[in-house]
Amino acid sequence: MRTVSFHLEPWQKGGTPSPSQSLSLLPQRIKRRQRRMETVSELSPGEEKESLVKQPARTRRPPRNNLQPDDVPPNPQTFTLGPNEGNIRARQDLGKTGVEDMTQLEDLHEASLLWNLKLRYDNGLIYTNAGSILIAINPYKMFPESYGIEMAKLYSGRPLGTLPPHLFAIGSAAHAALPSSQVVVISGESGSGKTESTKLVMQYLAAVVPGGGSASTVITEQILEAAPLLEAFGNARTVRNDNSSRFGKYLEVYFKSGAIIGAKITQYLLEKSRIVTQAAGERNYHVFYELLGGLSEQERMKYGLLEADKYFYLNQGGSDCAPGRMDWASLQSAMQVLGVTDIEREGIVKVLASVLHLGNVYFHRRQLRHGQEGVEIGSDAEIKWAAHLLQLPSEGILKSLTSRITETRSERLYTPLGIDQALDARDALAKALYSGLFNWLVLRINSIVHRGGTHDAQRLSILDIFGFEDLAENSFEQLCINYANESLQLYFNKHVFKLEQAEYARERLEWTNLEWEDNLPVIHLLAKKPVGIFHLLDDESNFPRANDSSFLEKCHYNHALNELYSRPR
Repeated sequence: MRTVSFHLEPWQKGGTPSPSQSLSLLPQRIKRRQRRMETVSELSPGEEKESLVKQPARTRRPPRNNLQPDDVPPNPQTFTLGPNEGNIRARQDLGKTGVEDMTQLEDLHEASLLWNLKLRYDNGLIYTNAGSILIAINPYKMFPESYGIEMAKLYSGRPLGTLPPHLFAIGSAAHAALPSSQVVVISGESGSGKTESTKLVMQYLAAVVPGGGSASTVITEQILEAAPLLEAFGNARTVRNDNSSRFGKYLEVYFKSGAIIGAKITQYLLEKSRIVTQAAGERNYHVFYELLGGLSEQERMKYGLLEADKYFYLNQGGSDCAPGRMDWASLQSAMQVLGVTDIEREGIVKVLASVLHLGNVYFHRRQLRHGQEGVEIGSDAEIKWAAHLLQLPSEGILKSLTSRITETRSERLYTPLGIDQALDARDALAKALYSGLFNWLVLRINSIVHRGGTHDAQRLSILDIFGFEDLAENSFEQLCINYANESLQLYFNKHVFKLEQAEYARERLEWTNLEWEDNLPVIHLLAKKPVGIFHLLDDESNFPRANDSSFLEKCHYNHALNELYSRPR
């Protein structure tokens, strides 16, 4: 009989981890292989993350699942093992700072990867390689000396792995692989630092790419200025992140003769619900607070605006209404660099002010003939301000918020709305206005930075996908965000596991077949035609008398036997 003392981390005892103690468990998918793609996978302390490993060795050893004793346990616990009850051996000595590339670990399993990441993080080393994949643990503070021009030039042209792990090393590897099209995928949980990493990769390219004259310099500056502008309109404070991206962004940077000649931004899935409602402790998009904090008293009077805490669309979260991360003057300056005219800037302010005015429109119930219930506007001033700013007749806005219009061949019918329907109509109008403004802004930026002559240019793309979250209560938008992350994970699974091992089989190589958590059943549950949950929701939305209960019953009918589906009690 042997007696062994070793340390259990709080997360191993079922407690809550802290950044200085441990990282939460990573899924088994951490030992992945990927070729022909440079990827950044973000990690934040105490949160579950995923990572990828590139270029597998041709022969693999099976993972070891033996117990690992801690060398310096602060609170050792004693366990007694009888004969044949376990095989205990010393953990690989990783030194004080761990190893830079985790493909060099002798023990390739979850615990050893986490321990290595913890050692490095505790020593201020936030970057760790896993092959050509970079794992970044968000320190929630900046290291200006680590991202200057000198550091960018140090990594420029250096093969991956010849210098310590760094975000610039990923940018350098992707740039060196041109003219083949390259993609840098930046993914991770909300708050893991994806937005900052995206900007740093772009700043690296701007620092090391040789100039192609004044025109190339201007375009590069415009691309850099587009980032904070889109942040103001598309980022917001959440319970986990003060600058959470609430939309997905795909940035394509075009090169010709070694110089940057243009770029194109594609945005998708803007979180529209945030415009009209926010959870406790959260805020609306940054631009509203920056606008109200930066306008002069005279400008406020011009648009009929008050303090931020006076607006329903800004004060629901109970958070402070102080200006956002960027002051209004800097935002105006970024617009000027991007060629947004004074008239266009005034139009932007009018749309933003109109959204705020619409949020303060309220209704009173009114009894109509034949027992019908209708509504009347209780805030004429807000309607008039919105109509004035949008240059629309106030009567038209009034009718659109209080009645449903049905057009036939010969006439137009007005059906009065109930108070809940009127509030929904008000919110729908506000969301449509802001969403239209955001789409226009992206198109306007592209009209400046996406010049002609890019059809034969080299392309390096950066995907900044919005962060996944698992909250106590998840919104529909968060479900869509998580689904997008799962779809990206499915792509990784296919190319890292299925295709790689199929290639090994074709080449008759010896290897241990790897098992992984395939998320295809989850994807099918949500999106497989014709009865995936999203398709059922889409179909049900087309029925005039459909409601939550009818949609839920269809979900129960089609998925009750699915082990991933659970009926609410």
